[in-house]
Amino acid sequence: MNNKFAILTRPDYRSPRILAESLKFQIEKAGHIADILFDIDTLTRLKKYNETNKSLKYHYWLRKKICNFFKDRKFLRKLKVYDSIIISECTPNGFWKDHYHIEKLRKKINKPILYHEVYYLGNAPTQIEKLHKNADASIERYDFHLAVTEVTEIRTMPNYKWASVGLEMTNWGLSYSSKNEFIALVDFAQKGYEKYQQEQIKVLEQLNIKYIVLEGNYSIDEIRKLYKQSAILFLQFPEAFGMPIAECLACGVQIFTPNSGWPMSWRLDDNPKIHGPGLLPECFTVYNDEEDLKNKLFGFKIEYNPERTPKSIFDNFILNYPNLYNGNPKEVQRIIEFISSKFFNSK
Repeated sequence: MNNKFAILTRPDYRSPRILAESLKFQIEKAGHIADILFDIDTLTRLKKYNETNKSLKYHYWLRKKICNFFKDRKFLRKLKVYDSIIISECTPNGFWKDHYHIEKLRKKINKPILYHEVYYLGNAPTQIEKLHKNADASIERYDFHLAVTEVTEIRTMPNYKWASVGLEMTNWGLSYSSKNEFIALVDFAQKGYEKYQQEQIKVLEQLNIKYIVLEGNYSIDEIRKLYKQSAILFLQFPEAFGMPIAECLACGVQIFTPNSGWPMSWRLDDNPKIHGPGLLPECFTVYNDEEDLKNKLFGFKIEYNPERTPKSIFDNFILNYPNLYNGNPKEVQRIIEFISSKFFNSK
């Protein structure tokens, strides 16, 4: 029997929607049904006014609730035809007590509710601490968790509470190709980390390397076109996962980072430390300071071959992280079996 999944997410092209599209493709490859629904805001309107953070004045909140009353009721009825609901959202949004009303949703539809993020909350102890400090929900809020990787701040292996489903990128048109020119892509500036971008730009100009600084807004097609054109990507900030890292590596783009701990989920250590340094494969270049960056960037450019190097980067990516390009069918099957188990049939 085919299982039918509803994946709730936001319509804007950010990490939650990209994850939703990846998961939908994996579920359908497994022979089941998955629909992406962009009505996740309905879950915010399930709350009473005194349960919200009161960012809206009462009359605005009431007007919004009344205007969406029939739409929300129709949507909740629609959810009942699915075997399970998957919330694809960023953390901590999916755990805030005054944001989505997951508990009320569960009562209304009486279906298992899963949570899908780039990382499993159990692998982010500092995030759990923040949630507890604010009296928000935690892991127990959802019946099951889906994550992209097995490591974030720390590494634990998937178990009965969660699955590591990876990323399915084969249908996104992302793959290595020869580069027409050597272009460095400087990621969006991050508040408090401006010195790193300034240092990177300074060295790029000293070496007379063409670069593009990401700023403003891009469509998903525009940003992926830039990834395909680029030879390297400079990180600006510690990333819990970093979807741009995954998409750039798929395009054969070398990742430059001033700290081996910044790409947290990409560390290959068996027991990585919280926010600590880590072992990274050859598709990453770690530099220590401005002079080290200058030397390593110069050396990389000298050795760069516009045809062979992107393929080498892609091959190294696939060698070390196969589930981050082809997905993880075994873990997806485990989720489907979990949904079909007596645990949920008895609820």
